[in-house]
Amino acid sequence: MTRLAALVALTWVAAGCDGGTGPDIPDGLAACQGTAVLPVAPIDPGLLREISPLGNLSPPAHTLPTDHLYWNTNVVGGVSTVANVVAPGDIAITEVTQQTRTGGGPNDGLNYGLRFYPCADVFMYFAHLLTLSSGLSAQVGVLTECEPPSTTGGITSVECRKTVDIRLTAGTAIGTAGGPNFPGIDFGGADRRVPQLAFVNPARSYGNNTDFGQNRTICPIDYFVPVVAEALRAKLGREGLRRTIAPVCGTIMQDVPNTAQGRWYFDNTERDDPHLALAHNNGDPGMGVISSGTSITNPPPPLRHVLIQLLTATRVRIEGVIGATCGDPATWAFTAGAREFTR
Repeated sequence: MTRLAALVALTWVAAGCDGGTGPDIPDGLAACQGTAVLPVAPIDPGLLREISPLGNLSPPAHTLPTDHLYWNTNVVGGVSTVANVVAPGDIAITEVTQQTRTGGGPNDGLNYGLRFYPCADVFMYFAHLLTLSSGLSAQVGVLTECEPPSTTGGITSVECRKTVDIRLTAGTAIGTAGGPNFPGIDFGGADRRVPQLAFVNPARSYGNNTDFGQNRTICPIDYFVPVVAEALRAKLGREGLRRTIAPVCGTIMQDVPNTAQGRWYFDNTERDDPHLALAHNNGDPGMGVISSGTSITNPPPPLRHVLIQLLTATRVRIEGVIGATCGDPATWAFTAGAREFTR
């Protein structure tokens, strides 16, 4: 994809969630010793249908490769089962969030998030917990710091948060996950000790200027003790297909300089909705995907193809075109409906 290309895959699925950069490191936490800092799986692996690797593409809310794993519980009767969630290690929780989502979609309703540290160098978070345990809820109290409603991917969210300093030991009940509205939890993290990811435009990665930004994204599974990590890696995959291609936990950095592959930005919007990614499927990385947000006009499927032109090392043009086949390259031409992106 170095000059003008015609491709026939277009991803267009609605979803959305929040992760975020880490708050201040809690007082008294020791430096991390290696990476095996989590001794307990937060959800029993036997209750997991799959763990979707890093780099999921689910536009418009996740147009760019997603920086967290999806831990999806087993499905019975078409509904995700409810599973208990416990502290994966001795952790310090620094923030609790409560999110109310509306929009008429399957993810409407109330859910919770936690941001925590197992040690001073590693920040982690859970999102979309179904409930908080009674013990944790009592320690948290009322969440009164609420943000104005925000909309992404057609879903409007109101999020309330509270800064806390709650210490839990490994295995302590945190809450539950799964059920009819959310298939499980998001689990993400960052390690300030790892090298920064080599994005073509690192300034556009969220939280780039912090020790725990997206440019230091990790695979949380790598931070469990070996026997637990092995059981969890066996669950990595998507839609029943186990991922076997390295890195099996996926990746969010797919930029290739001087090619069209990777992240592209339509404007200065921080959220993913208007942007573009030319990347690989996180379940089957042998499959190329065009992940287009809201800026591209898409003809109705299935009779369509896509024209892409790399204009310069930092500019790309793209357009969805009606037609089941690409036709003679001599006839390829963009119209006024084409959009340009930069990086």
